[in-house]
Amino acid sequence: MAETRALRADARRNRDAIVDAARAAFDRDEHLRFDDFAALAGVGVGTLYRHFPTREALAAAVYQGEVAALCEQARDPARSAVENLEAVLRGFVEYVGAHAGLARRLAALVGSSVQADGGMELERTIADLLTRSAADGTVRAGVPVDAVMIVLHGIGAATDRPDWAAGSRAAVELLLAGLKTA
Repeated sequence: MAETRALRADARRNRDAIVDAARAAFDRDEHLRFDDFAALAGVGVGTLYRHFPTREALAAAVYQGEVAALCEQARDPARSAVENLEAVLRGFVEYVGAHAGLARRLAALVGSSVQADGGMELERTIADLLTRSAADGTVRAGVPVDAVMIVLHGIGAATDRPDWAAGSRAAVELLLAGLKTA
């Protein structure tokens, strides 16, 4: 992400337009030639390659943006730590439900190290929320973040099950009920 801050404003807008166009195309599960992303973003092919030399690099940027957006739900200063935790967990289910195709497409395109980095960012976010919520007494102390991550992985892996959305929402509510002290 440091790269995007160092870019000139016009270059940043071009990069963001490319990422936005790719996200929409991946979400629609469109199979495009790599050069087609430039046209979708309204930029030249040279601009596409300057920012993203490969489809995998572009997919990695989209993936990193999606993880950042999910983690951003945990940073609302108007909410308590437990409310932010609830927002992230419920938001994860809603995100996967609305963008299961995007998630599958990105998983197929990005490397395992990019996925691992994204998983670690989400895990750090949830660990912070668990720690802060335990400190204020709203969540049981000592809950391993791994347990929460396993629930999320299960939700993400089960999208082809009948009634996935209802079951996933219920799983998150069970998890939240088990975490809370009151």
